[in-house]
Amino acid sequence: MSEDSELSKKEKIQMICGLLRQAPPNEFHHVFEDLRFLVMDDQLMRTEAAQECAFHNKKNFKAVNLLGGNSLVTHYNDLRGNRFFDPQRTFSFRYDHLSGRTDKFLLQGTMGDDAELWRSTLNGALKTYMKMHFPVGTCCVFRKALKSSSYFVVCIEGHQYQPSESFNGLWTSEWTFACTPPSTEVTGNYHLQIHYFRKANWQATVDKTVEKSVPLINRVQFATALAKFIEAEDNEFQIALEKNLQELSVDLWKTLRRRIPVTRTVIRWDKLLSEENTKVKTFGSSVSLGMLKGLP
Repeated sequence: MSEDSELSKKEKIQMICGLLRQAPPNEFHHVFEDLRFLVMDDQLMRTEAAQECAFHNKKNFKAVNLLGGNSLVTHYNDLRGNRFFDPQRTFSFRYDHLSGRTDKFLLQGTMGDDAELWRSTLNGALKTYMKMHFPVGTCCVFRKALKSSSYFVVCIEGHQYQPSESFNGLWTSEWTFACTPPSTEVTGNYHLQIHYFRKANWQATVDKTVEKSVPLINRVQFATALAKFIEAEDNEFQIALEKNLQELSVDLWKTLRRRIPVTRTVIRWDKLLSEENTKVKTFGSSVSLGMLKGLP
């Protein structure tokens, strides 16, 4: 590369951050290694990548294996300094975003008040729901405070990382509410990422927001009602997505720049010059949202 075409440090940082933020689920480190080879500046890469990786992990509710079970790395349990709080086991831990290691566990004091009883009951109901519907998933209920009032944030993460099958998928949702009888307004936000890379490179990101009032009579009733509400919204979201993906897969054949035969096969163009007979192979996608979150 000539001196005239050499990127400035500011331009390199913009490029690094921009590409790392687009990293598909479970592929951040692959993108990092590719950029490291291109940029040829390990110090700059590690400095910028550490910040972007932390943002990436917290945004995508990174699931981590701790003593006695799994927890999540999110913005809601961030204690700063790469330390995070696990409310169910009442200890904090240090998390190295680049290496994925957890260490330096410390017990944290928690208030055994009424709000903590609500959090624990909600966690129990949602844990049962997760076992029923998510093959690989983690749920955490975080108690937060705004002035003198408490509110709760439910974070759900489900994933299927299958690079050997050319597929990585991540499903996250967060649900925010304050327990205010006789009904509580619940706001939910979905974030779905899919990367399919067998004979193609197809990525999809889907976001959705829902709001609804859930009746609140007592702690146990509300925890059960919330789990049923989330289950109904999850199923509706999944069904709509699978329908849209099916329609997209049909429309896609009509809009490809290089037209394919009506038999929906793709020609091995790279062998046209070397082989007398063109070899034809079927081109299809097997992305299934049911792998991330299963219907009953």
